[in-house]
Amino acid sequence: MEEIISLLKVIEPKKGNRPNFDEAHVLIALDTINKHQPIGRQLLTRMLSLSEASIRTMIRRLRELEFVEVDRVAGIFITDKGKKLLEYLHERTIILENVMIYSIQWKVNGVVILNGINILNKIGILDLRDNLVKLGASKILIAVKNDNQIELPPKTFDESEEIKRLKTELIEKFSNIPSDSLIILFEPQDIHLAYKIIFALLNIHL
Repeated sequence: MEEIISLLKVIEPKKGNRPNFDEAHVLIALDTINKHQPIGRQLLTRMLSLSEASIRTMIRRLRELEFVEVDRVAGIFITDKGKKLLEYLHERTIILENVMIYSIQWKVNGVVILNGINILNKIGILDLRDNLVKLGASKILIAVKNDNQIELPPKTFDESEEIKRLKTELIEKFSNIPSDSLIILFEPQDIHLAYKIIFALLNIHL
């Protein structure tokens, strides 16, 4: 998608200086602006835990790329182009927060990539796991919703009772998730990491 690719221009270095924000900060900013518009720069600074200088740079670049508009009195608004990008994300992904997996006593965040099995088929489970670790995930569980079943790749035929209980719980917990979805649960419980994973995987999916 053109908007996803053009978003990379927001974070590219200029005059040898790399901004103190990444693609995840930009996606969070757009989501925040969309939910709270019009929003002031100072409030956005507090909500994203970035410096005012970083927010100023980000908003200037987003405005230049026509993702947002800025009214000196009212604040920052999202444009139709920005809304189109968020619609693309929300139609293809779900962010999970504070998910408790009781069978293994694990509280995590996660992301669901709808029709994400294509990503797994494209790069394989080992490369996917390596990419998630590079993005900052320390503990990872990758699952695939296949019809009314949950698969935990790589597929094995000799499953322990613990794995069977885990899969049963995941089937119940994600019963409303469409088939062929890729489910990624991870630590640390960091919303910023969730957006980093989404951005990286959607780039693979393009």
